[in-house]
Amino acid sequence: MKTLLALLLLASVPAQAATPVFMNVATGSPTGTYSAMFKNIGKVCTQSAYLKERGTSGSLENIDLLLSNEVSLAFVQSDVLKAKEQIDQDARVKNIKALLPLHNEEVHLFAKPPTFKKSILGKVTTIGVAKFEDLKQKRVAAWGGSLITAKVLSAKMKVPYTVVSAKDRDAAFAALQSGQADAVLAVVGQPAAWVKELNGANVNLVPIPFRPEVQGVYAPAKLMYANLSANTVPTVAVQSVLATRDFKTADRKKMLLDYQKCALSKLVNLQEDEGMHPKWQEVSFETWPWPQYK
Repeated sequence: MKTLLALLLLASVPAQAATPVFMNVATGSPTGTYSAMFKNIGKVCTQSAYLKERGTSGSLENIDLLLSNEVSLAFVQSDVLKAKEQIDQDARVKNIKALLPLHNEEVHLFAKPPTFKKSILGKVTTIGVAKFEDLKQKRVAAWGGSLITAKVLSAKMKVPYTVVSAKDRDAAFAALQSGQADAVLAVVGQPAAWVKELNGANVNLVPIPFRPEVQGVYAPAKLMYANLSANTVPTVAVQSVLATRDFKTADRKKMLLDYQKCALSKLVNLQEDEGMHPKWQEVSFETWPWPQYK
């Protein structure tokens, strides 16, 4: 009788729900494009409730966090992934998959406004940086994933310059203003709020030509900032991705695929709802620059 009563009491206890799996997502600056797009997806996909944002310095830190198993997802530039694979020959990159292909991020090259000196014979000499080729034997400050982009562009365009590693954006521009760097290179999706706040009297946008040597990694693009130039400035851009590791466990796999499916199905909302980042206008979810998570 006691045994029967115990079984009845046990049967009346409700089964506990499985503990939800939370996953960390490396984004970037709280005012950056990555953070904004992560929050945007969160507004249209309830699956993001179990994803926690982790602010970082950008793509380079993000891929390191992902490879070292400190986060489960990371927003990264595809050229940083390719550099890890092809230059660093990091075997761990083979376990990285693209959960979502995203927008192109433009390469912004900044320098102080150049001056021009005319000789007696009429030859004009540029003092400073007016075009990409002027970077030869100069110093370019960068931070985060932009450090990799700066090195790749120097090698592919055959314009040798020294890449100066800066802690962050403020440190990079401080180096420019103090003369410790001749230019600042930053990869960021336009329109970037902080670029719109720069003073055109102190800094210029320097054009970057699109050449066959960079095709396959970068695409041609144009920068449009009225505060820095009355005209569009040619540059190159690299596609970004939301990357993850190739998880096989059922609960993580289901969560990631549900999140992916929701984002793919809500592209129109991400592009048309008020308050969404303008970079969604360029996203098609059709071009995958890295193997897809399936």
